[in-house]
Amino acid sequence: MKKILLIIAIVIFTTLLLPLAIVWLVGLGGEGNTGSLESGSVSVYVADAGRAEDMGINQYLKCVVAAEMPADFETEALKAQAVAARTYLYSRIEDAANGNIAEGHNGAAICTDSTHCQAYISEEERRESWGAAADEKWDKISAAVEETSGRIMTYNGNIISAVFHSTSSGNTEAAVDVWGSDIPYLQSVESEGDRLSPKYSSSLTLSEEEFKNKIDENISGTDWTGELVSNINRSNAGGIISLDVGGVNIKGSELRNIFSLSSANVELTRENGNITMSVKGYGHGVGMSQYGANYLASQGMGYEEILKYYYTGVDIETR
Repeated sequence: MKKILLIIAIVIFTTLLLPLAIVWLVGLGGEGNTGSLESGSVSVYVADAGRAEDMGINQYLKCVVAAEMPADFETEALKAQAVAARTYLYSRIEDAANGNIAEGHNGAAICTDSTHCQAYISEEERRESWGAAADEKWDKISAAVEETSGRIMTYNGNIISAVFHSTSSGNTEAAVDVWGSDIPYLQSVESEGDRLSPKYSSSLTLSEEEFKNKIDENISGTDWTGELVSNINRSNAGGIISLDVGGVNIKGSELRNIFSLSSANVELTRENGNITMSVKGYGHGVGMSQYGANYLASQGMGYEEILKYYYTGVDIETR
């Protein structure tokens, strides 16, 4: 009799209590009892409000997709965005479960600051911005999230860091050239559709004095007796990895930040006492290009094919 009771206790623990314990450790609430993370909730630090809030994961993802990608994009591109956003969220939830919570998140797994995590806009705000087309557009966003429910990307069984950006220069950047870490699934790939993006090109022209002053405000030790800019080291995709400015070596990402450029893929020209910085792309350039994904979807690619194109060697599974 004792053996039977022991077996019953083990079955109850493994089928009911253990899954609930895992969900609790990850920090999810109980909006449902399906065993899927999608039916739970997640703690989100709302940057504008300065506080952490529990949000339903399904609704949170809809608000992320609505903020990150135009609703008039192709359906398969929206689905690809939904999977990328979900994968990014799940990786943050996994980090939080392991005790790795980012500073400034006030204990939450993820935040609404697009410069740190993912963009976010409430359904109410997004509907207001859409006006008369709100129902149609929200339904399209909702379908993209719900029809990919639970789908995430993994590499060798591990949830990937599913970074993405608006528009590449025509080729996405490898992670090693932007952040210094060689990540096997974040390699450079061609993204021809980006040339159709309204964000593909931009430029900034400053006088040489304005250029120098801006650099000096942000970098110490410059010497302007030599060349203004030299020793430009570029990635295969064309982005600046590093360069010398006023004799000081800086990263391409630093140049981008100093002048608030759209990307680090910059051509610098000097003429008539002015410096012109001609920029290709919008964003860091790593991972999926959103405009590139929309182009591929318009050419007949499904969302899984799009994701596997931009994230080298990944698997797509349901969790």
